[in-house]
Amino acid sequence: MNRKEEIEARLAEIRAEVDNEGADIDALTEEVRALKNEQKEIENMAQKRSELRKAVAGGAGEVIRRFPKADKESVYGIESEEYRTAWLKNLQRKELNDMEQRAFTASNGAISKLVVNDIMSVVRDHAPLMERISMVYSAAKITYYVEGTTNEATDHTENAQITPSGDTLTAVELSPSEIVKMVQVSDAAQQMSIPVFNAWLSRTLGEAIARKINNKIITAISAAATSAGTTIDAAGVQTLLGSVKGESVSILCNRKTLYNKLLPIQDNSKSSIVKFDGTYESARVYGVEVLVDDNVADDTVIAGDMPKAVGAIGEDIGVRQAYDIDTNSYKYLGVAMFDTKVGISSAFAKLVVGG
Repeated sequence: MNRKEEIEARLAEIRAEVDNEGADIDALTEEVRALKNEQKEIENMAQKRSELRKAVAGGAGEVIRRFPKADKESVYGIESEEYRTAWLKNLQRKELNDMEQRAFTASNGAISKLVVNDIMSVVRDHAPLMERISMVYSAAKITYYVEGTTNEATDHTENAQITPSGDTLTAVELSPSEIVKMVQVSDAAQQMSIPVFNAWLSRTLGEAIARKINNKIITAISAAATSAGTTIDAAGVQTLLGSVKGESVSILCNRKTLYNKLLPIQDNSKSSIVKFDGTYESARVYGVEVLVDDNVADDTVIAGDMPKAVGAIGEDIGVRQAYDIDTNSYKYLGVAMFDTKVGISSAFAKLVVGG
């Protein structure tokens, strides 16, 4: 059975499944969409092949090189599309063909690098603070050095003695620990096509891990930030921003605080100190970007030089699976290694109403 026939057979199965009580309509809808797109791509490619054959037969072209068929003994590495398919099929407990089984065995079942990349892409998209702080990729304990005092370069007279500047570095010890997310799905979900299953797994695990990473970053920064006051008004915000230095200063608050506390504050021209460019993600206060994150406590505004906080994350994300016979379902566990700390506490300050 070729791939087109497999798609048609699966679509026929779905037509019967939608009438079943308890059918996961959202998952089936997404699978049908992916199958239809794949079916269309196959049909388009078949049409192109047909047109090419006609062109060559009519003298419009000439075969100038023939490529050898793939070696049946070829084994695809963990960074290949073929291995991703094999790894995902094994995760779904589907039967592997000979090539897939050889690839899977040769790599000892190691997680597909492409699946890791897909999950990490989702993590980065949903943990934007990772792009703001200083990041190092390591799952092992590591020491990272954060710049403290940095003096400017000076003029120098030829042959004159050069005095070292008093620049400082602060050592930050990072010990990544596990962040885990487990999802449990019915046996029917095992019938997802590979593209749909890959997208679902990456999104479900990646988004949950990202939310926890953002939470840990906010928690570390909030705990380290010094108090700049207990009132969120124009004077308080100005004091807050004046208490931190750095080239990458940002403001952190949740949406409730942004709209209920910061937005009503007016400047001397009776305009809000918050400026938008269409969405809350573009908010700026006195020209400083606002990073909106609902992990920040209510009635709290934090300002700081974000690169003075450091995070360490393992380059790989682990995925494990197990079958639960009692519920006829599969459990998938995503595991990431992460730690974060603030290197320079004085780089962060906060306003906390009543704090």
